[in-house]
Amino acid sequence: MTGVAVRKHIVLRTLFGLYIGLGLLFVAYGSAQVIMAGRIADDADAQFELEMRVVKNRWQWDPDTIVVPYGALVTLEIENEDDFAHGFAINEFGVDRRLPGGERTVVQFVADQEGEFEFFCSVYCGVGHYDQNGTLVVTQDDVEQVAAEYGVEDTSDLPVRSRADAMSQLPYELDADGGKEFELTAEPVRWDYGNGEIIESWGYNGQLPGPEIRVTEGETVRIIFTNELPVATTVHWHGVDLPNEMDGVPGYTQDPIEPGETFVYEFDAYPAGTRFYHTHGSHHGDEAEQMDMGLAGAFVVEPREFDEPDLDYTMVLTERIRDGIYPINGAIYPDTEFLSVREGDRVRVRMINAGSSTFHPMHLHGHQFRVVATDGNPVPEPAQLTRNTLPLLPGETYDIEFIADNPGVWLFHCHELQHAGGGMITAVVYEDAVEDENVAIEAQTGGHDEH
Repeated sequence: MTGVAVRKHIVLRTLFGLYIGLGLLFVAYGSAQVIMAGRIADDADAQFELEMRVVKNRWQWDPDTIVVPYGALVTLEIENEDDFAHGFAINEFGVDRRLPGGERTVVQFVADQEGEFEFFCSVYCGVGHYDQNGTLVVTQDDVEQVAAEYGVEDTSDLPVRSRADAMSQLPYELDADGGKEFELTAEPVRWDYGNGEIIESWGYNGQLPGPEIRVTEGETVRIIFTNELPVATTVHWHGVDLPNEMDGVPGYTQDPIEPGETFVYEFDAYPAGTRFYHTHGSHHGDEAEQMDMGLAGAFVVEPREFDEPDLDYTMVLTERIRDGIYPINGAIYPDTEFLSVREGDRVRVRMINAGSSTFHPMHLHGHQFRVVATDGNPVPEPAQLTRNTLPLLPGETYDIEFIADNPGVWLFHCHELQHAGGGMITAVVYEDAVEDENVAIEAQTGGHDEH
């Protein structure tokens, strides 16, 4: 045997030996895992089981906060709704499991350390696959009480509601002096935005957005507000000139309204225009969170002499950023309500950006419109701009008008196309412009008189 052949033989034998060694190591590791899995149940003081999911296309855990008892055997059944793999890892507990796309994976560990820990996706990008993080809390105290402190609630018994259950305007009663008295309640609800998106939310009178409050300029308005949320809150009357103590700002004009408490807002409705109401939180630090949960609604003050259009339509734009959806009037496309018009109609659309952080350039196909009011205040006719796209910053309102003079089915959508992809799409639909068999469009437009 030549020297070269001998060296080759030695190398091959060495590689073979390494292969066998690694194989034995993996067998031993697997056996250790089996033994460990068998010992987990024996070592645990109790058992805690929970179903979780990776929310499709959201880089998000649901739930993203878990509270478990100290010493428990924790069993997580995690459904990965994405088509690609994620990972579930908690460094302190030596947990790191691959979650194949479209599958359910069971993860087990013993919660033998007390404290607050981060769980994260460990695939591709390491810690925090696109900031896909969550919090594990291990406690020796009462789990339900600790969970409540972390804002974790059992919402399984909350009603599921949708746009189909919503009232268009909040009813009122006249008091002895002719003022209008409304009852408004903030409460938890599971809201169905359509397209399979049912999300835990906070709404006014059980709906998102809250029911429109419509009054006439100069009328005395009394809103009896009750807080049924798990946190304190307030109500701000955006764009309304009212007494300072009625402005609804915690720490400035009033104390926050605690859960179970009632507060009466009373003021004269002035000035006329498209306004809205929304939470101002319990302090400045949680206002955005409360708004994102759904606490907003339209407040329209009609002038005493109102030249009513043929169609007066209110469009409340909101957002659930972490869920990637951008609703119009509490629904996402294709479940949004369309604007049903007749040829020749004068159409007024009151657009309200009731979101906390994103702008929406709203674009109408096939028509030009005039901007007749900004932040509820009328624009003199010589100053009215003619446009087909109009951006709304958070907190802004615009009234636009157009003549329905171009029959067809015309898209009306946010031209920040990620928002359109998240559902911020509707349409202007002319009567008799759609074939009878197009049931989907007919079902969404409804009758002309509804608007």
